[in-house]
This record gives sequence, structure tokens and C-alpha cells, in this order.
Amino acid sequence: MRSDYILSACMIVLMACGLSSCQKFLDAKPDDRLSLPSTITDLQLLLDDYNTLNTQYPYAQELAADNFYLATDDWNTLNQLDRDIYSWQKNDQTLDRWTAAYQAVLSTNIVLENINIVPHSPGEQAAWNNVKGSALFFRAFYFYGIAQVYTLPYNSSSAAADWGIPLRLNADYTQVSVRSSQEQTYRQIITDLQQAISLLPVTPAIKSRPARPAAYALLARVYLDMQQYADAGAYADSCLQLYNHLIDYNTLDPTADDPFERFNDEVIFEALAPVADIAAALCRIDTPLYASYAANDLRREIYFSNNNGYTVFKGDYSGLGAARNLNIFTGIIADEMYLVKAESLARAANTTAAMQALNALLLTRWRTGAFVPLTAANPAEALQQILTERRKELLFRGARWSDLRRLKDDPQFSVTPVRIINGRQYELAPNSSRYALQLPRSVIEQTGMPQNP
Repeated sequence: MRSDYILSACMIVLMACGLSSCQKFLDAKPDDRLSLPSTITDLQLLLDDYNTLNTQYPYAQELAADNFYLATDDWNTLNQLDRDIYSWQKNDQTLDRWTAAYQAVLSTNIVLENINIVPHSPGEQAAWNNVKGSALFFRAFYFYGIAQVYTLPYNSSSAAADWGIPLRLNADYTQVSVRSSQEQTYRQIITDLQQAISLLPVTPAIKSRPARPAAYALLARVYLDMQQYADAGAYADSCLQLYNHLIDYNTLDPTADDPFERFNDEVIFEALAPVADIAAALCRIDTPLYASYAANDLRREIYFSNNNGYTVFKGDYSGLGAARNLNIFTGIIADEMYLVKAESLARAANTTAAMQALNALLLTRWRTGAFVPLTAANPAEALQQILTERRKELLFRGARWSDLRRLKDDPQFSVTPVRIINGRQYELAPNSSRYALQLPRSVIEQTGMPQNP
């Protein structure tokens, strides 16, 4: 079938280009006849390669965050890289993770280089727009994910000088990668998303494809990390104007192993970061975090279960279930946008509107008739409550790592995560350079790019 041919041919290109900095791949150029999509349908097939574009988001942001802890015996079962990420230790053997993310970027660049030359009729304009907009979204999505793992937290005063990521903007695998600045990295992400907004449809054919609400939401996420809160709130609101569905948790079965169905009503865009070596049942939740959920807060039962006396997480929005290995849902869900909007309003001193946005979300999370709307006397009190609920709502979504990074310089909200392994204590200090993983050693050796400290 033509679809099988195109996907197979493009995978050949991906395999050849994935390690673009390695000389052995530069010595043998793949046959161009196998790699040239010739129709809009061909390009859409590239973007529908779920395993490449929806499941390779960098997972280190969850493994390095403080949503869970591991017993020493369970930590010992991990591979060395994952053990080091979990304990914030130096490791420059991250090539597989780096390559997987940049393979997704490569697919988008193949699409973007061909979209302007494939023929299309006036009746195919909507499909053409969707393909180009989707490719721009996916590229921004992976650039953002790579930046969250391999660069230090964004700082507007030093972003022009701080190291960003290699911005691969074409499919030429012979081009040696260079590191951009952090400012250039974020501006490229924003530019791609702003272009995508004008091209994407309001509603996707399936939620593994992006649509306009997803692009608005990702922009909100990016601006939140940049601490440009007015822009974050504006884009969150734009998303919610198009898609604001929330699930009433009273309609879910709290005893179910898989409380959430795949592509449920809250999901705007699906993407995963699988942590293949860690079973979800081994990820233990700290007692204070679990205790922060009130008795009538349905998240207490829907998000968690008991495993041999320990609290573990089961509320994965992917619908893949707690019985499987840990899958981090890194896509976009409407609840996150309510929280971004609420935080933006609180930081703008609009206390009443901020609490209205927060309460609209919480009303769907509490047992029917038990919720009493939260109130705040001032913006600071509102912000405290919003960030507390953000902590409780967005577990195992990658959001916690981003929050640790952006709030690390705020004395009121900064946290120093702690690990205890084999009786030894490890800490991640707010000013630590370990908020950025090291780039793969082989990439540094082949390109001469500067390494993270």
C-alpha cells in the first residue's frame, strides 16, 4: 500500500538523519527516491506516525521532578541513565533520548520543506493548511520539550547569552548542529506556534493531531515558563474560548484501575513521554502531598490507589492504566488552561476573576454538594491557592518540573526537592545547574557545541 511505502521510506530517512552529527551517517546519503513525498496525503501520513510524533517527548522532566519517590531497591532496577536523572547526577549518555526527540523534529522539517512544492487543488487548501500548521506545531512542541530538559530555566535578563538548543530548521542531515541562545530558542517556538494558529482547524479529526486550541494552549505554557504572565493568560483564554470542556469527576468510577478513557472530553491534544523502565506501581507518593486532598475532593480517590501500603498514582489521562509502565501524559488538557488563566489574573491583581477561574475547575473535582467556593482577600492569597491547586491537579504531566524551574527564584514558592537513596540524601538546590541535563557526549564531540555545566 502507498501509505506503508511512504512511512517505510520516511523511516529510512529518519534512521539516517536521527544521529545527524555522527560522521558515519554522513558518509552514506540515502536514496532520495525513497524519501520524497509527492502529495498532501503523503505528508499527512508522516505527521500521523504516532510512535515518532506523539510518544517521544522527553521524559526526564517527570523523572527529575518531585511527584514521586522510589524505594532504593526499585531505584536499583533502573538503567544507569535513569538512576542519574532521578538523583540529579551528571550523565552525558543521553543520546537515545536526544535522537528520539530530534527524529520528530526531522519529520516536521521534511513536511515543511515539501509542503510548498507538492501540487494541490483549491479543494485541498484546508488539508494543505492543516498539514503545514501541524508540522509547525509538532516542531514547536518538541523544541519546547527539549528546552525543558537541556537548557536552564528561562531568565529574561540573561536569555540572549544563555545556551539554548540546536534549532534544526531543515532536513539537511549534513548540516552540523550549533546551539542557539535561549532567547532564539523560545522565539522560534513562539514563531512556529503563531504561524500554526492561522493554519490549523478549530477541531482535529482525532486528538492525536493538533488543532488551533492546542496551539493556543502550548503558547500559554511557553509564556508561563517565560514568566510573561499576561501573554500566558491571554493565550489560555483564547484556548478556552474554543475548547473548555471539563469532566465532572462525579461521573467517574473512583475504584477503577483506569479512571480516564483515552481521548476523553478534557483532552485537547494527546502526547506521551513513556518511562519504559519504571512501573507506575513503584512510584510512591509522598504522604504530605496525598494528605493535601480533602476527603470530599474526588481526586483523592481517582488519582491514587494503595499498593502494599504505599500510595501510587493511577490517574493517567492517556487511559493506558496504572498496571502498565509509567506513561507521562505530556499533551494538553483543558484543566491546565483554567489554572494558567487563574494564575495570570492573580498576578495582574484581578483577585475576583482569578478565583472564579479556579473555582470553575474545582467545582468539577469535588463531590456533588460538598464544594464551597474558595475565596481570597488579596492577589497574594489567590496566587497561593492557585499554585497549591496546580500542584494537586497536574500530577504526572511534566508540569511540575517546569514549575520547579520557573518558581525557583521566588522565595515564597521555591522548593528544594530531596531524594534519599541507600541512606544518602541528594538535593536539587534552586540555583543548581542540574536543572539542565548534559547534552549527549557524542553530539558534543562531533559538533563542538558547548556542554552544559
